[in-house]
Amino acid sequence: MDINILKFVDNYGPGGVALLILVFLANSIVKSKWFSEWWSRMTDRIIEWFMKRKTKNADIDISESDIINHDLFNYIDFWINSKIPTLEFSSEYRTIVFKRYLSSFLKSYQEVIFKFVSDGDYKSMDQSELRKSLLELTNSIISSYEKRSELLGVPSIVISKMKSKNNDTIYLTIELIQNIINSNFYQSENNFLKMFSILNIILSVLESTINSSEVVCKSINGQLKGFKIEDRGKIYTEPY
Repeated sequence: MDINILKFVDNYGPGGVALLILVFLANSIVKSKWFSEWWSRMTDRIIEWFMKRKTKNADIDISESDIINHDLFNYIDFWINSKIPTLEFSSEYRTIVFKRYLSSFLKSYQEVIFKFVSDGDYKSMDQSELRKSLLELTNSIISSYEKRSELLGVPSIVISKMKSKNNDTIYLTIELIQNIINSNFYQSENNFLKMFSILNIILSVLESTINSSEVVCKSINGQLKGFKIEDRGKIYTEPY
């Protein structure tokens, strides 16, 4: 996550770092009613403080071009073309499987989100409409990369384990997005500031899935033994 942390430091200072750290610290905490209530209060306060500080220190002038050309899309291209091809897992079979899953994951995020911002319907939405659309967008992304992974031969156990691992991150991302939508500090013409800030949040958490894939891989013990997958005309089998 070095690249994203540096990005937050450069763009948002300590407020952005605090927000980012809270997201990942919360991932390690067992969800409960008291934590959910505490987290909701804390995110409200942090986002409010964060945006007060930002608006005092710089003029916020976000255009549609900033949305369409957001760094999110460039980073996804970089991860797909440069980072994922260099990943290695515990066997040749698992390396192929997890690379396919991660590529499907990132491509779905890239394609679904880019279509959403390119269509531009978000510009005329009120809070309720924007909230509903982004929840539907999240569900569409999840459905897209799971179906795509399945079609590429990724075993259901891998898809299921990655889904379980991703759930907390998705939950917290949705919480942050909802707070952005509801915050008066993100009000701007055509919802540009809200969308730009939401894309920043998504960018900051996407790489966590890439990093967590190795943990998931190690957690799958003998459930893949004997599984086969074809890649470039060669059959790879998971060792017994």
